[in-house]
Amino acid sequence: MKKIKIKNKDLLIRIFKTISWLDTRRWNIEDNYNFVNFFGDDLTNCEKILTHWICYIADRQMPFEIVWDKGGFVFSELVYEYSRNKDMSPDKILKEHYEKYQDKDKDKERFRFKSKTSDVTFASRYVTDDYQNILQTLEILDKYEISINGKKYKRNIVAFVLHFIQRFEGKDDLLIRVACALHLSTYQLDGKKANPKEVIEILNSDEKFEEKLKEFKRTSTNGKKRLWCCIRDYKKGLYHEIFKNAIKEVVSNYNANKLINVWSKLPMNQIELPGDVWNNSPLFKNNLFADVLDLDSIPKTWTMPKIVRDVYEQLENDDEVKNFYPEQFDITFDFVPRMCNKKLCNVCLFGEKGVELICIPTKDKYCPVALLSCGYIAKCEGESCIIRMGISKGICKGGLK
Repeated sequence: MKKIKIKNKDLLIRIFKTISWLDTRRWNIEDNYNFVNFFGDDLTNCEKILTHWICYIADRQMPFEIVWDKGGFVFSELVYEYSRNKDMSPDKILKEHYEKYQDKDKDKERFRFKSKTSDVTFASRYVTDDYQNILQTLEILDKYEISINGKKYKRNIVAFVLHFIQRFEGKDDLLIRVACALHLSTYQLDGKKANPKEVIEILNSDEKFEEKLKEFKRTSTNGKKRLWCCIRDYKKGLYHEIFKNAIKEVVSNYNANKLINVWSKLPMNQIELPGDVWNNSPLFKNNLFADVLDLDSIPKTWTMPKIVRDVYEQLENDDEVKNFYPEQFDITFDFVPRMCNKKLCNVCLFGEKGVELICIPTKDKYCPVALLSCGYIAKCEGESCIIRMGISKGICKGGLK
């Protein structure tokens, strides 16, 4: 397979360490941009995880605040009914939270998701496709028979994950297998009419699943942003805690601790970078890597998830990058609109002067570099900070042309 030519390994390692530094500050803060506005206080942790999963289904090309606020409210209400009213079909429950309405501004009929207990509505960017993906998810979780420690489960996404952890425990690609199963449960038909029987046949058959797994691995860096965001969230941050508590809801304490340990130890480097407009921005990519990679050696069809995976695999056995993994480049979601789009090159940690104009190391204060770069609130590390010591300085060519 074609490899990207690395022109300067030292600079690439410095980029990896800087990105890892920023990502650590992202996930060490208590606030999290994707915390769902649940409609009630009595959802179980398993219901919260399924709500979070459905929110990501609808999180496409629109302000994320709307998805997690209005969408989260409606979807959590839907999930609450779905998990507690198992005599009602998933199709009927979903239809009760979906309506056609008249868009007066554009004088046409549209569709949206709706609450049954309030006047909250949510129209996602691709609402009809999202409807089919949500329906497929609800149908699969309803019809796929899961048995864990002799107890049967349905309509529980955490039990679904634990089933595949137990089924494939010991495999060195266990996290990827779980990701593949989750992807099949929601996106196998991607926007087309749900056919749970076809998906369940794949999930039940070792042979068919292995074939899908091969295809999944070939395309793991392409078009799977929402999947990798979810798995990332269940491995670190606030939702990692919710996910661990959800495991305890499904199984007894002893077995829960064992499964939590298995899940927590699954390698982060198997998670792909969720590709989006921010990390694919030429302002960021072409300027940051100008002296680092041979940009002409990058195939035109490759987006940043594929690029980062490729160069990471060339360096992954180097002790210098043992704390870095590709998903960490998702800090671009916060970095690019704040820094690159505003061309704040003179105060950028990758810029010619680095952080010398804004960094005043004071251990009892917050770090102005993390705050300015990405909006992260993190305590100052003092003189020993790798950013203060200049690890990222002068790498990016932005503002120098």
